[in-house]
Amino acid sequence: MTFLNNKNYFLFSVLCGCVVLFGCRQKTRVLSSPPHYNFAEVYTDKLDLKLQEISGLTWDPNLNLFYAVNDEQGKLFTLDKESKVISGEFGFGDNGDYEDVAILNDIPYILRSDGTVFKFMRDNEGKSYSINMGKLPLAGSNDFESMYSYPEKNALILICKNCKIDDNNSVSAFAFYPDSIGFDDKPFFVIDAKKVRELSPFKTSKFQPSAAAIHPQLNQLVILSSASNQLVMADLKGNVQSVYKLSPALFPQPEGLAFKNNGNMYISNEGINKKATLLSFRYINTDDSARDDIEKTGYNLTKPDEIMELGRHLREISGMSYLTATHQILAENDEKGDIFTVDFAKKNDHVGKVKFGGKGDYEDILYKDSTVYMLISNGVIVSVDMRDSSLATQSYTLDIGNKNEFETMYLNSDGKSLVLLCKDCHHEKNEVRKAYRFDLATKQFSTTPIYQINISSIQQILNDDKAEFKPSAGAISPVNGKLYLVASVGKILVVANVKGEVENVVRLNPQLYNQPEGITFAPNGDLYISNEGGEGIATILKFKYMK
Repeated sequence: MTFLNNKNYFLFSVLCGCVVLFGCRQKTRVLSSPPHYNFAEVYTDKLDLKLQEISGLTWDPNLNLFYAVNDEQGKLFTLDKESKVISGEFGFGDNGDYEDVAILNDIPYILRSDGTVFKFMRDNEGKSYSINMGKLPLAGSNDFESMYSYPEKNALILICKNCKIDDNNSVSAFAFYPDSIGFDDKPFFVIDAKKVRELSPFKTSKFQPSAAAIHPQLNQLVILSSASNQLVMADLKGNVQSVYKLSPALFPQPEGLAFKNNGNMYISNEGINKKATLLSFRYINTDDSARDDIEKTGYNLTKPDEIMELGRHLREISGMSYLTATHQILAENDEKGDIFTVDFAKKNDHVGKVKFGGKGDYEDILYKDSTVYMLISNGVIVSVDMRDSSLATQSYTLDIGNKNEFETMYLNSDGKSLVLLCKDCHHEKNEVRKAYRFDLATKQFSTTPIYQINISSIQQILNDDKAEFKPSAGAISPVNGKLYLVASVGKILVVANVKGEVENVVRLNPQLYNQPEGITFAPNGDLYISNEGGEGIATILKFKYMK
C-alpha cells in the first residue's frame, strides 16, 4: 500500500492575459472533494493483473472483505481488507460483460451489462456457481454498469448507463426484488441529467453511471460516472443534490464504488496501460476534526461562525487587512489596482473603493499608520499614502535575483517591519520557504532571510512526505503571538512561532476552502480567511477564537 498526496487535487490550469510588470500568470482551478472527504489524502493499492479490468466492487461487512468482478470473466474475486490482494477466486459462469457486484441479505449478486442479474452460490462442498435471476424486461438495446443494494426495500437497484427509455436529460433506475416480484419494469426513480449538468463545476459529456452505493453514514446515494468523470450525490429517490468533478489523473476510469460501515470510501479504477488501482478515502467525522483543529489552532476550522459572499469585483480577492478603528476590512482584487473596504458585520463588500494604479498581480495588502502596502507577486511592495488626495505611490523591490514568487506579507511582531514569505523562490528547491524583512522606517529590504520554514517539518507533522507548502497569506495572532499561514496549494493552515518554527499543521476541507488566499485577525482574536471565487463565489469566513 502506498500513500499518495494528490497535492492540490488540480484538474487543469489556464493562462490568463499578460499583466503590467509581471508577464503572464498561470491560474489553476481547484476541484472540491465531497463532504467528509479530502481527495488530496488518498491511499492507493495496485491490484493484481487478474483485476486489470475491474468493473465492480462491494464490501462484505460480515466476512470483512471486498468482492470484485472483472469486466470479461465469469469470476468473482475476494480481496483482503488490508492488503487488497486476491484472497479468493470463484467461477460462477461463462465469460461475459459483467459490470457490478452488490450484496443483499449476505448474498452476492452480479450484474451483466444487458441488465441480467446472477445470484452467486456455493454448495456444501464449496463449489461455486450462479443462478440466472433473469433480465430486466426493457425494449430495445440497453446498457448497465451500476447496481447497488437497498436493504430497506429488500431490493437491488440497477441504474442505466445508456437505455432506450432515456433521453439526454434523464437516467432511469430500476428495482429488482429477489425474494418477491423480481424485476419491476417501471422506473424506481429517474435522475435529472440536466440538473447534473447544471451543478457540474465543469462542462462534461452526458452523465453515464458506472458505479453506485448508499453511503452508510449520510444515507445518501453516491454515483460515479467514468465517462464524464463525475461523482454525484443524491437522495435515495435519485434527486440530485451536488456534483463533483473527478480528476482524470486520480480517477482515470472509476468503475467500482464501495463503503465500509464507518464511512470510508473505496473507488476502483480499471487499468489503462497499467495496473488497476483501488483508492481508499478516510471518512472525516466533523466533530473529531473540529476538536483537533481547536486543539491545534484555537479555531474550529470545520465550521465558520459566519460566511460572507462577495461580489464579482472581489471574485479574485487575494489579501485582507483588518482596520481596528472602524472594524472593517481592506481587501484587494488580484489583478486590479483597486482597494475595497468591506464591512463584514453588515455584509457590505463595497463600502468604499480607492483606485491607486493599473492592472497588476497584487497578492496581499496591509494597513499601517495611514499607509496601505500592497504586495506584488514578484517581490515588489507598493505603498499608498491614504492621507494624500493624489494617492501617490512608491515602489520598493526585494532584489534577490532570478525568478521568485510571493503571495504572503504580514506585519512583523515588532510592529516596525513587514515580512515577505516566499511562495516559490528559485533558491529554495522546494525544501524551505524563506522570509525577508522590509523596514518601515528606512523603507529598505534586507536581502538576508530573517528565518526559513523547513517543509520537512510540515511533512513530518502531516505524516506525508509529498506534502507541499506554498503559502498564500499570513498574519500574527494578537492573542497568542503565533504566526498563522494559509496555503491554497495543498489546503493547509500552519501555526508557527515568529522564528518560523512550525508547531502545528491542519488540513483544510477543499469543500469550504476552495482557494484560500487571504488571512487577517481582529484585535479580539477573531480570524478571517478569504477564498477566491474561481468558477464560483468568493467568500470571507469568520472564526471566533475558542482556546
